[in-house]
Amino acid sequence: MALSESQIGRYARQLLLPGLGEAGQERLGAARVRVVGAGPLAGPALLYLAQAGMGRLWVDDAAMVSPEDLSAWLYGPGDVGRPRSAAAAEALRTANGLVEAEPFRAGNLPTAVLVASGAQSTDRVAAEEARLLGLPHVVAEADGEGGAVTVIPAGSPCYKCAFRTGHGAIPTPAATAAVGALAALELVLLVADVSQEPRGRRIDLVRGQPMARPTVRLPGCTCGAGANEGIP
Repeated sequence: MALSESQIGRYARQLLLPGLGEAGQERLGAARVRVVGAGPLAGPALLYLAQAGMGRLWVDDAAMVSPEDLSAWLYGPGDVGRPRSAAAAEALRTANGLVEAEPFRAGNLPTAVLVASGAQSTDRVAAEEARLLGLPHVVAEADGEGGAVTVIPAGSPCYKCAFRTGHGAIPTPAATAAVGALAALELVLLVADVSQEPRGRRIDLVRGQPMARPTVRLPGCTCGAGANEGIP
């Protein structure tokens, strides 16, 4: 579907990015993205995706907004006590009226998934669900002053293959913002089909410096069953 005049005006600068253009922006506009999490880690990612013009955002978080969530970039003091998913969706629609945003519901069929719950157990479950559905997905983890972003195109080594135990330190606000934004960028590149690295990869953010390496499938991992040829 061709871009409207409103979309061209809104995303004029983004359309100039090498490799993106109108075709890439159209792919973003057609996407339906489930975002698992709406706390401090997911907040910057959600805003990034909305401002980038992701067509429909489904916010998946059952928690209520707490005072600690006010650092998530999405909420004001009046949102405390509201469901995160509803409050976040409202903030995203305000940020960009050209995107649709609403709480995730059973039966929604995403085309891509971003996992940024801040809870390792939730991350594993959500990533495995996306893998089984054959959906490209990105997992964000904040840890102390850094964290990691795992990029998982359909058929590539899974999140369990790429997982590394971190320090378990409480993430700083700067770390959650940086990791969340990086995860959103990687998802945009996947959805727009402009990534120069088609394989799965893990990006560790250490002292502000990203270090990327391809992911490798662990021997015997269930993600190897029926995997695409040519993907390790």
